Amino acid sequence: MKSPETDGISTVSTRASARQADLNAGSSIRSATEKVRFHGRTIQGDCLDIMPTLPDQSVDLVLTDPPYAINYRSNRRVLRSRFDFIENDMPGDWIDIFAAEAYRLLKQNRHLYCFCRHDTYPLFYTAFERAGFSLKRTLIWVKNNHGSGDLQGDYAARDEWIIYAHKGRRLLRGKREDNILEFPKIHTGSLLHPTQKPVELLRFLMRKSTDGGEVVFDPYAGVLSTALAAVEEERDFTMIEINREYIAKGLKRLMNVERSSHYEFETPDD
Repeated sequence: MKSPETDGISTVSTRASARQADLNAGSSIRSATEKVRFHGRTIQGDCLDIMPTLPDQSVDLVLTDPPYAINYRSNRRVLRSRFDFIENDMPGDWIDIFAAEAYRLLKQNRHLYCFCRHDTYPLFYTAFERAGFSLKRTLIWVKNNHGSGDLQGDYAARDEWIIYAHKGRRLLRGKREDNILEFPKIHTGSLLHPTQKPVELLRFLMRKSTDGGEVVFDPYAGVLSTALAAVEEERDFTMIEINREYIAKGLKRLMNVERSSHYEFETPDD
């Protein structure tokens, strides 16, 4: 596992346009006229090292897309080069550690959503069960087009699975939905991360399981799509990501969101 590199956290609160200009200039300023209503924290490091340092029952939703324990590397080409292998995407007991820490950090009567796939689903399911979660339902995300894989010897996969679980019990918000979620996948040419999830799907899950101002937690944050969804839905957030390059891409995305002007961000120093 990599050691966390979390020395130095800079607090940034500015208008979205000012933030973007500031980001390009490589400095940070605080806007005296800005009204801060929400808080977002991004930590760079290995989540298995960082999660034990966070307080018990400090988050309202765990929404995450962890490595699938398959040593995954996307074969899709982006700008003529393939993405690197996903860091820490190896079989092992890390899934149990992650599940136990997620349970500890989550407040009572709250929800967890965890993306997974059919072949490693049992590993995640049993780990969450051992941690104390009540497993409610597997949601099926149906994409608008299929992946690659074995083109002649297998059916084309057009789905991804999401484990939905409770700690205690909390009612879903809004009307009752079925467990088949149809959201377009991100076009290959727009991907910033090999397993990047659509923000609209993440926003939907947040609306079903949280109220405004509650804290969304993603310990495998990638290019901060969960943070982006949290800003759009006016939720606080805590993100952990091991790859500094992905964090930089994610922060750039956040600065371009109009609602980010209402946020105070804590980000890793460069």
